[in-house]
Amino acid sequence: MTEADFDRPELADRLLRKAETAIRARTSRILCVIERCTDEHNYSAVIRSCEALGVQHIWLVDPVDVSYDGIDDGLVDDDDDDGDDDGVDADRARERAGGLLKSHGHGSAWREAHKLFARRANEFTTIREFPTTRACVEALREAGYVIWATDLSQKAICMTHDALRDAGFGDPDDPTATVVPEKLAIVFGTESVGCTREALESADARVYLPLRGFADSLNLSVAAALCIQTLFHLCPEAVGAMSDAERAELREKWFTQLAANRVTTRGQDRDLRDARTKLTRVRKKLLRAETATASGGGDPNPNGVGGRVADLEREETQLCDAIRAMEETRRSAAKRAIAPYLADPPAPLRDMRRPDEHREAYVGKGVRAKNAEHWAGMPAVGNHASVRNHTKKMFEGVTHRTVALAIRNTK
Repeated sequence: MTEADFDRPELADRLLRKAETAIRARTSRILCVIERCTDEHNYSAVIRSCEALGVQHIWLVDPVDVSYDGIDDGLVDDDDDDGDDDGVDADRARERAGGLLKSHGHGSAWREAHKLFARRANEFTTIREFPTTRACVEALREAGYVIWATDLSQKAICMTHDALRDAGFGDPDDPTATVVPEKLAIVFGTESVGCTREALESADARVYLPLRGFADSLNLSVAAALCIQTLFHLCPEAVGAMSDAERAELREKWFTQLAANRVTTRGQDRDLRDARTKLTRVRKKLLRAETATASGGGDPNPNGVGGRVADLEREETQLCDAIRAMEETRRSAAKRAIAPYLADPPAPLRDMRRPDEHREAYVGKGVRAKNAEHWAGMPAVGNHASVRNHTKKMFEGVTHRTVALAIRNTK
């Protein structure tokens, strides 16, 4: 491959070219279903594996939730989604988040708390949630998916071309044809017992990954990654199997998302981050005040707990309005900046591996310090926060020109 095929520090439009490369390799042919996983870290790991392998759609059945004790949402810039742009705030959030996330029921809020663990992969995948397995199966059938449920029982079919062909998949008249259906949903169950009976009985086939050791099972995230990679080996044409319309939607969403954090100044970034942090704290205070009011049978006194609730609700509304205004300003500037790239998408790369100058160790300062001697001279610890300045400059010219043009048009 030539130098132009690789990512490199001064590559023109490098961030959008990387995004375009990922978009063109995305597939909707394979869909991953995670059924009531009991470990939020495994959820994050499966999502990250799906994103890395190019699976766009991930459906969750009754996903776990986490508690937020000790974590301020505002410490992480939610719009900084490409993973290149981790700085001091991300370090601080990473250090504080480690060990503070705790399993707590089931729901959807866990994704926000696990952005750093999943390396923001959930923001570049399409996630849909279902309260029950039945609801998920019905939606899969309506969308035309064939369902394979992973299973360790002796009833399951080995995930090899010959075994799946013997089970009736593929073209009976063409032994070389792929055995992976045109639309396939593969279901992974809980870590301890696997897929539920309902999922197994609803599936068109039960499948398993051949193992060669005494261990007859793998960690959920490892199993999911290996099974999905096996599907791509069985069906190479699944890579990039996505409609042009869906690809265009992803391009607009991702390009806007990547540009949004790079069209504003550091001061504007700080203002938005501070507002989000303050909103998180106000909401925690409001929850405590509402709990106190409810336990006391209500307090109409404007100077008592009831008055405090009203004050906090007003503050919450004001902060929400301010954040929405800042986000809209950022989003509008981003859309202007990426408009030329939507009309004429940049050329994809052939290899998305980062150059040494952009490699980064995603660990906290304490871990860095502890391993400083062992990691000395390694690229991943020599470039901390070096990419931010470069990627923020990417849209400066475009943004300044579009803003100047808008100002002239108003005169």
